[in-house]
Amino acid sequence: MRCALSYHDGSLDIDLGERHGVKVAGNVYPAPLSDPERSCIEALEKPIGAPALRKIIPRSGSISVLISDLTRGGNTGGMLAGLLGFLEAHGAGPERVTVVAALGMHRGFRRGELEAHLGADIVRRWKVLEHDARDAASLLDVGTTSAGTPCLFNRTVAESSLVIVFGAVSFHYFAGYGGGRKLILPGVAGERTIVANHRLSLGRDPGAGLAPGCRSGELEGNPVHEDMLAGARLLGARTFAVNSVSGAPGSVLFVSAGELDVSHRAACDFVSAHFRFPVDRLYRAVLVSAGGFPRDINLLQSHKALRHASNALEEGELLLAAAACPEGIGSDSYSAAFDDGRHAVPDTVRKSYSLNAQTAISTCELTARFSIYLRSMLADPLVARFGFCSWKSGFEEYLLEGIAGEEMLVIADASRFLPVKR
Repeated sequence: MRCALSYHDGSLDIDLGERHGVKVAGNVYPAPLSDPERSCIEALEKPIGAPALRKIIPRSGSISVLISDLTRGGNTGGMLAGLLGFLEAHGAGPERVTVVAALGMHRGFRRGELEAHLGADIVRRWKVLEHDARDAASLLDVGTTSAGTPCLFNRTVAESSLVIVFGAVSFHYFAGYGGGRKLILPGVAGERTIVANHRLSLGRDPGAGLAPGCRSGELEGNPVHEDMLAGARLLGARTFAVNSVSGAPGSVLFVSAGELDVSHRAACDFVSAHFRFPVDRLYRAVLVSAGGFPRDINLLQSHKALRHASNALEEGELLLAAAACPEGIGSDSYSAAFDDGRHAVPDTVRKSYSLNAQTAISTCELTARFSIYLRSMLADPLVARFGFCSWKSGFEEYLLEGIAGEEMLVIADASRFLPVKR
């Protein structure tokens, strides 16, 4: 049997020998929308929990349209063009609208990436602003959440007459789901705000692991999600959400629009219904792809696939992960947590929380529980630094020796698909 695992901008062909009965999941998407742009316009006209968008477009004042960073993927350009065209047709053209890349603490766009992500016509005709969480002068303090998170947001966004959040929704390993309120916090928040919110992903003892409720597909009782939503509601400006779910590259499966929370939950329900898959048993070996570019752009992003795959793996057993990581680790703070060695990470985090410390804690937990081999572009010493082993071409032959096909699971896109034990 052979299987193909997406890797960077191509795929890896893996030979599993003469095995039979290998379960393959995460490779079948729902049927895409035949006309995503039209579906988007229909959602704007018949939103959930809010008036139609055309009824709330202000006659004067600025409008901010928030879009996700590069790592979230999705058919951003085509649907965004439809949304901007709708705004222009209803009196809000390029002179009033700013497209804001809600980068959070992610890197900005490089040469050519913005045009590829949005389309050259949008970049040419519309003002596009990349949020900088570290630019204190560009932030406005709007208050503090009940969890104690100080909310500093991009001033251009906070002072808008209308804010439209336009994001792709998928599982998120500690916020439950991406998209929706996440375009505001962390998307256009200041660094201090983001750090305070993400600290909630760890429990009272930050070195002990993720807080209860902080897991993929969970919103109820999730302190990070609840704080994100509370922060977004402090923004002041009227908000309207457009949520999409993507499938295979370039395809859109679902669109909802309307009130920030309610319309987001509709998209989350779609993701939950179509991107969870049941497993009747735990497996001795799980082979996964992080989904290829941009989901395997760095280790920070690729870790999410490992977290998902661990749900289907027996304790102490083998995880083989294809995650190219062409841009390295993806976070200085994630890497710095390992400066004193993998086993010192919990104490390091206890002494001082920093952004992405939760990913470091999660990584330590995973590498303590499983044997994880990483097929990547990272140097072998860097792979070992995080507790992984390097998966070289051909290693699978002896790593999988003695493991029957029925004891193996392949997840073709582990960043998007979530195994759930029955």
